[in-house]
Amino acid sequence: MYTRMYVPSDGPADRFVPPPGGLHRLHLVEYDGGLRLCEDETGLLVGPTDRRLQRAGLYVANVRGVGYYPEAARRADLSPGRPLRLVREPDNPHDPFAVAVHPNYGKEPIGYVNRQKARYWSKLIAAGTRLTAVSLRGTGPGVDCDGVAVLAAAPEVVAHLMAPRPPDLPEPVYLRQRVTALRVPGRSE
Repeated sequence: MYTRMYVPSDGPADRFVPPPGGLHRLHLVEYDGGLRLCEDETGLLVGPTDRRLQRAGLYVANVRGVGYYPEAARRADLSPGRPLRLVREPDNPHDPFAVAVHPNYGKEPIGYVNRQKARYWSKLIAAGTRLTAVSLRGTGPGVDCDGVAVLAAAPEVVAHLMAPRPPDLPEPVYLRQRVTALRVPGRSE
């Protein structure tokens, strides 16, 4: 039997918006070598391109141009969950809304927020919105890196998302599917 692993992309526009004075009902979980958002109540994964995330103050993007900064990317720890810095570059000759992605400790960027999202992110940062960023997908230091994905949100939101999921929540669906797939048909447990 096939079970859906992702939250359907249709449905209420405010599905991921936390209740007034409350916390997001999401946490980051390890999935396929990276991190993915997981809905607390259902255990369903949230697709990184789900348009409702932005409404909830959660910004996800692939980092572009990593191939132009291979040495910086190789030196950096871009492992999932590692902190990253977002730096506006209003004087960038290619894009006045460019947002560079730096390792938390480095001066050289490892790439840029993709152009489609950079305009919005740049305006948020310019308006004084505090964003903390973490790697969702990447490699450790000393390893060639061909792709990085980043999540940015308010610092307290990122701290909440990174915290372990409470044990009373349903297990993420993809873990339940693995257990089911490992069971041998016709064998009682």
